[in-house]
Formats: sequence, C-alpha cells, structure tokens
Amino acid sequence: MTKWMLLMPLALMACGDKTEDTATEEGETTETANEPQEGGWTMTDLEFTTDTCGMNEGDTGSSEPEPAALNLTGNDDGSYTLVLDDEITLTCNMSGADFACDPLSMVEEDQDPNMVLTQTITINAVFSSNTAFNGDVGMEMSCEGSDCAMLADFGMTMPCSMEGTFAATANE
Repeated sequence: MTKWMLLMPLALMACGDKTEDTATEEGETTETANEPQEGGWTMTDLEFTTDTCGMNEGDTGSSEPEPAALNLTGNDDGSYTLVLDDEITLTCNMSGADFACDPLSMVEEDQDPNMVLTQTITINAVFSSNTAFNGDVGMEMSCEGSDCAMLADFGMTMPCSMEGTFAATANE
C-alpha cells in the first residue's frame, strides 16, 4: 500500500491538465507551432474593401493585383521585421497566432508641386500555420500644401483611407 501512495503524485502529475507548451501530434509545441517561418513570403489576394481615396475608381476588376514580395525576420527582442517589396519596413509583434505591426508613417515632400503627402500604413494578421497567414492592411493619407487640390484631377480626395484584406504564404 505504501508503494501505491508514493506513486499516486506521479500519476496525478502525468494526468494533469496539458499546458500551451505540451506536444501536438506533429511533435511541435503549441507555442512554436505557429511561429512564423523566416525568409521570403508572397502576399496575394489583395482586395481593398474600403477606398475613400478614389484610387480604385474606374478599376473594372478585370486584372488581379500583382503579388507582393514580403520578407520576415525574427529579432533578438522577440519582435519581427516585415519588409514589403524591399521598400516598406514594419516592426511587428506576435501574441499567440495574432501578428500586429506598428503603424508606419511616411512623409514625402515636394517643392514643385508644393505638397507634403503623409501616408500611415498598418498591417495586422492571424497565422493559420507557420507558413500561412491572412491579414488586414490599412492606409491613411493626407496632404498639406497649396497644390494638394490637383490630386482631385486624378480622382483622389484628401484626407482619405483605404482598408483591405490579403493572404500570404511562405516561399519554398
């Protein structure tokens, strides 16, 4: 009987609740199962659901947007760097499968024409695996300067915003 009493705590520990870091069927831990693969990714299925800027006016939808290249790198502090088309760099953080990038503001000043364009980009996503995620993208634009009215000739209204959805998969 004493032998069974000594083994009882071990049996209870073995049958206890599984935590987030217990193994899955694939042999990965739940915590690392959705840790994104670093390297090249392709963003596809970009669809703007809101466009108060007028950038898509006249678009018949007959042509699909070109896939965009993404590069994802993990940083020593646990954050990630996401680079879009080798031009836009965002700092992002992950909580579970949720991926959120800090808003990025870009300012472009032109003397001729006289205008200062400000764009703020946000990206949020949810990873379905370490090689795939679905995301939301947002962009807000504003213009200051005496020549901002000329943007109306191109169908743009300022200030404005665009929101959309996309998918991304890791390159093999």
